[in-house]
Amino acid sequence: MQTSLHKNTALILTVAVALGFILPEPAARLEPLVMPALFLMMAFSMAGLDLDIPPIRGAAVGFLLNYLFLSGLILLFASVLLEEGAFWLGFVVMAAAPPAVAVVPLTRLLAGDVRLALYSEALSYVASLLLMPLIVLLFSGEAGEGAGVGVGETAKIVLLLILLPLIVSRYVGSVRIDPAHPINGGLFAVTYIVVGLNSTAISTEVGGVLLIAFARTFASGAAVYAISTACGVARPQRIALTLFGSFKNLGLTAAVALLLFGPRAGVPAAVCILTETAFYILLSVLAGRRNGIAAPETEG
Repeated sequence: MQTSLHKNTALILTVAVALGFILPEPAARLEPLVMPALFLMMAFSMAGLDLDIPPIRGAAVGFLLNYLFLSGLILLFASVLLEEGAFWLGFVVMAAAPPAVAVVPLTRLLAGDVRLALYSEALSYVASLLLMPLIVLLFSGEAGEGAGVGVGETAKIVLLLILLPLIVSRYVGSVRIDPAHPINGGLFAVTYIVVGLNSTAISTEVGGVLLIAFARTFASGAAVYAISTACGVARPQRIALTLFGSFKNLGLTAAVALLLFGPRAGVPAAVCILTETAFYILLSVLAGRRNGIAAPETEG
């Protein structure tokens, strides 16, 4: 298989992060592209996917890994390492957030079980309509406004980034475009914009936030991967579950934290995008595809 730079996901993410620090100014103007980029990634990630009877048991495992295991670790690490304040509130919102939309395309790029990832994602987002405002309310002490924002934002995510892309994916599968191209293009745009918008905060706000970001991504992801390996879980499912045990929707986290608690509450999400990017690169190296990970060919 011929390898090209535009299919080297690890390199693309690295360049996006670097540009976010070196040339952050255009990120503010490009911010409206985040939603279309995520939509494009999801549509091509689900192209050619066989939507028969969902794996309910597997979907429930992915959901529990994200909302019980990962959210619990985030709250535990933050409560131990941080004083109550803006950073703590930022991690509360992160714990309340559903898994990253990018879990589905990243699962595809890593040759994981996309079907399992999709159904786990869908279950998580439907449940987040209740869980996100509830967790924010319980752990931040903020009532009313937080619940309203949580429901509105997550309902929009379910509609625009799961249901509609799923419908569109039934048609894009017939287009002769390598899914790796739009997926990587979307990953580049979203990563650059999020890092660029928060480059100053990331550069100046370190310490406990960075330690929590590393632990809640690398320690949690490594634990899920090791335990699932020991339990004999097949590699495609192991990849999907590992991503659910380490990735949160940081775009939604940053937006809700900023709206509810101010700019400093968005710093944890900005820092965690760096550790999530680094963890994906580690997974790609471990997958033995140092020259880039191409998505499987779609039929059409």
